[in-house]
Amino acid sequence: MSLLISASTNPPNLENLLEYIKKLDNTDVDYIHCDVMDGKFVKSTTFNHKIVKKIKEITSKKLDVHLMVQKPSNKIKKYIKSGADILTIHFESYKNKNKLTKDLLSIKKGGTFAGLSFNPTTEIKEILPFIYFCDMLLVMSVTPGKSGQEFIESTFDRLKEIKDYLKHQNIEVTIEVDGGVNNKNAKTLKENGVNSVVLGNYLFTSKDLKGAVNLIKNI
Repeated sequence: MSLLISASTNPPNLENLLEYIKKLDNTDVDYIHCDVMDGKFVKSTTFNHKIVKKIKEITSKKLDVHLMVQKPSNKIKKYIKSGADILTIHFESYKNKNKLTKDLLSIKKGGTFAGLSFNPTTEIKEILPFIYFCDMLLVMSVTPGKSGQEFIESTFDRLKEIKDYLKHQNIEVTIEVDGGVNNKNAKTLKENGVNSVVLGNYLFTSKDLKGAVNLIKNI
């Protein structure tokens, strides 16, 4: 089965973003990965639910919205209304983990797929209890907040740990990897149980957008 491709809204700047989305719409990407950053959870700032709504209006692709924000709880309803098909929240955004569980269930109740993301420094054992409440695990293979970083090789060991746990517990969730993914590591990611990859800099810097997408699709 082909890898699903979630094309990131990072690194294009806001001025050129909607034009880039239109180009992506003419490729075989599966999702538009909306990187929402508030300048607090990560240093960078991108856009809010209003831009997500604009993206929804100009694309036929599903929206994979990734909230890299300090307080996601009071933003969830806004992003669901703006058209998120997948809404991912960060493990590290929550001091109160009971609230994390409630928010994952709230996303699902809103008719949207619930994603849980976590940083490369977060131990896998910490996120395992929350797998039961989400549809997707978004494994960060770089430190979130900046496009163009190199893929962290220890991600493969982390993926094996997740894969073994899912098999042992007989759980099925989508596994997506975000950060430094390209044509050199996509095949190995697929072999390690990854279903979906986020492509940012790899696609944005490609001279042949359709060709770059197809290469990953057929890997």
